[in-house]
Amino acid sequence: MTRSSHQHTHLHSGQSPGTASYKTTVLLSCSLLLGIPACSTLPKQIPQPVEYSFDTKTEQTSLAKIILPLREQNPNLTGYHVLYDPLEALAARIHLIDKAEKTLDLQYYIWDNDKIGALALHSIIQAADRGVKVRLLMDDNNAKKMEGIYLALDQHQNIDVRLYNPYRFRHYRAMDMVLDLKRINRRMHNKSFIADNQIALIGGRNMSNQYYNVSDNYQFSDVDVMLVGAASDEIIHSFDEYWNDDYAFPVKQIVNPNHYSLRFDSLKKQLEEHSQNITVQNYLDLATRSHAFENWLNNSIQFDWVKAEVVSDSPSKIRAKAKKEQHLNFQLINRLEKPQHSVDIISAYFVPEKKGEKMLSELAQNNINVRVLTNSFKANDVALVHAFYGKYRKDLLQNNVQLYEFLSAPETENLNAHTQEIAEKAKVSIKGLSRSSLHAKLMAIDEKQVFIGSFNFDPRSAYLNTEIGVLLDSPNLAKQIHSTMDQNLSKYAYKLVLNANNKINWQIKRHDGSIKTYQKEPKMKWWQKAGVKIISWLPVEGFM
Repeated sequence: MTRSSHQHTHLHSGQSPGTASYKTTVLLSCSLLLGIPACSTLPKQIPQPVEYSFDTKTEQTSLAKIILPLREQNPNLTGYHVLYDPLEALAARIHLIDKAEKTLDLQYYIWDNDKIGALALHSIIQAADRGVKVRLLMDDNNAKKMEGIYLALDQHQNIDVRLYNPYRFRHYRAMDMVLDLKRINRRMHNKSFIADNQIALIGGRNMSNQYYNVSDNYQFSDVDVMLVGAASDEIIHSFDEYWNDDYAFPVKQIVNPNHYSLRFDSLKKQLEEHSQNITVQNYLDLATRSHAFENWLNNSIQFDWVKAEVVSDSPSKIRAKAKKEQHLNFQLINRLEKPQHSVDIISAYFVPEKKGEKMLSELAQNNINVRVLTNSFKANDVALVHAFYGKYRKDLLQNNVQLYEFLSAPETENLNAHTQEIAEKAKVSIKGLSRSSLHAKLMAIDEKQVFIGSFNFDPRSAYLNTEIGVLLDSPNLAKQIHSTMDQNLSKYAYKLVLNANNKINWQIKRHDGSIKTYQKEPKMKWWQKAGVKIISWLPVEGFM
């Protein structure tokens, strides 16, 4: 889960943006310990008409003419295409927006006021201008900096914007946290992108520079999956659940228009000017690269077709009223096959708790090859989470679970293939392009199953936030993930080992093949180590 605040860009919303970051939320979570009584701050909802995606007929759209024949050849199956490369992930989104003829349903945790956010909004307005019905559902936790823009977008007759689980005190959000922390601390972390009811994207990427290799600060290493067929229908139903939920408020009901001077025409003009910026055009050219994704979709489309199940949290989880069967983690555990040989987990934030530690340890002790890749301290954008993950490392290692921690700055030869070109043509800091943080969330079981989604393997994803993912019965993909980790872990991660004194060491393979060993946690100063230790004693692990 993205828990960091992000940089913003040049579009003027009519007011200086601000945000209540995740770190503030976690720190204020401590107020629970003080016994502050809860007082609901949820605004009063004006009843909204119920809308369902499939009420709009999309069978005659260009996308349907591509996808429906494939579905007929593969009844009850799901076709998938994994988007590893950030440039392809952006190209897929932009082209699908441009290709849409009837509907775009977009659900995100973060949409930033930056190059990527503006680029996508420009394409969305063009789609709305040609008659596409756009529904944009945003969690309100990171919407403060964008609410003026959302209000302006909503002025278009074909664009509806809703804010999920909104703050009542728009300019003093800490008040909501103090008075109604139980609600405010639960967020809609889902990410889904649906075009013409035919193609759905889910995964870890938000709409922000860091996810598409264009940030001057650091890049998130992430993954999405494009789905068609049975699973895409389930994702569409999930979107409808959230869109029609009582916690989804029209932006014009939540945001006072008198606080913002920006209007739709001005926003459109700003987005047009932004899109014509030479560095933006250069980046977009890199992403589309001779229209590679467009050619794939229109001329050489190929999906792997498998049995798949979408696992997702019910919106009632935000109200702490979801039954266990409505929790993603319950669904996932009950649909996973028992591992026979290997389990590979990749999670940006990894806090297994005692029961997770026990489960993984038992697998490893039964000769199952268990590997976990998460962020190193330096690569982790949330030191709070690292503090609670750190509590489990030694016990996991003692029980033969293999731990790897993602490097914050891989060797130059292991950077993204487009790094130098992006730096030169899109004018992005080479230093920022050289810094990385793991943001992907996936798991592979034997050569059988693969999970991809927004769900981190931590208490916050399990108990507080809502999430979505897909479980693919794909031996090919599982084998590919295991093989990729075999080949690349030494390039991108420290391997954790216990020395003769039962102390954790961090090993990294150098370019010449030699192994360098760190006896202290790499790139962690003494005061950071002390701070992390103190934080780990606090009784707030359930908020991580």
